[in-house]
Amino acid sequence: MTVRSPSRPAPPQWRALGTYVDLHVADPEQESAAIALAQAVLAEVDLACSRFREDSDLMRANRAAGEWIRVSPVLVGALRAAVWAAEETDGLVDPGLGELLVAAGYDRTFTDLVPSADPAGMPWADLAPGARRPSWREIEIDQDRVRIPRGLSVDLGAVGKAYAADLVALSIADRLGTACVVSVGGDVRTAAPVPADTDDKHDTDDKHDTDDTDDITGGTVIDSSHHSGLTSDIDIAQDLATLHSGRAPVCRVPLTAGGIATSSITARRWVRGGRTWHHILDPRSGAPAAEQWRAVTAYGSSAAAANAASTAALVLGADAVPWLDARGIPARLVAGDGTVTVTQTWEAARHTGCVVDLAAAGAAPAMTPAMREARS
Repeated sequence: MTVRSPSRPAPPQWRALGTYVDLHVADPEQESAAIALAQAVLAEVDLACSRFREDSDLMRANRAAGEWIRVSPVLVGALRAAVWAAEETDGLVDPGLGELLVAAGYDRTFTDLVPSADPAGMPWADLAPGARRPSWREIEIDQDRVRIPRGLSVDLGAVGKAYAADLVALSIADRLGTACVVSVGGDVRTAAPVPADTDDKHDTDDKHDTDDTDDITGGTVIDSSHHSGLTSDIDIAQDLATLHSGRAPVCRVPLTAGGIATSSITARRWVRGGRTWHHILDPRSGAPAAEQWRAVTAYGSSAAAANAASTAALVLGADAVPWLDARGIPARLVAGDGTVTVTQTWEAARHTGCVVDLAAAGAAPAMTPAMREARS
């Protein structure tokens, strides 16, 4: 997805984290500072969370599986977001699939992947019925330390870009005092400075568990319980080639608060073992998710919430729409033949530009202490 402003030129765009980044700020005088801040935050996310950097905190933690290891607050926040997404989706969005992705051939940045007919090491070979496998539920997170269970390899590909979009948007709003919209690879977040008369929920006491995040249906968060004052049009395309080709978008929707994300099986595909793979794995089988939908777009209280919903929908396949409707999640699903299906709350969200009950939902803060520290 890309960000469009009805009355402004196209916003700045660049590449980071292996994808495109779009940024729009309400105050034009803050644009240069916002770009610099965004690039700095994204560099920190890359150093902390990349599976393709041997020096990243994530890879250090994976190599030290079974032991506590001190890591940056950025990785602590990302792991909290990943575990939260897994909990909210009952494991459909699973951060513990790193080993399976490597076995499937996704062992380097996507641009460096090469086709392979070698069937050796295919993931499902090790998925014997009843076999005991480490679980994401065993990931342990402290204020500045994490412990990955022995035998598990964490991959943050599902939540990483969404977490980065949330972190960038909140950083710009807090530090520069201007509303903004940022898209990181199709995960979009808008944020605004907190009004002077608004209680700062960031000061809520926290016991460092995972109960201090929004529910997936869109609980109140500090900077999106009110509209940002910045309405942006979000262009939705079926794949990155269409999105950045200059061709007309498939759909254009507004965003006024919270986040919106599109997950797709069309962008990252490769050949391994004589078959075509995509990067959305079904944790229940270890194989690529069924191709019922080629793209799913969902609104959420944050980019991370929206991404968790859109990714889970791809994994669920034919069961996605009832699952989304049961949670009141506004979503648009595109089938392989181009047929579009929307959930019950999609049209209402398109009129408001956000999750309809964003301000009325539960009052749990969306940011963990580690994420707040990462922004300080």
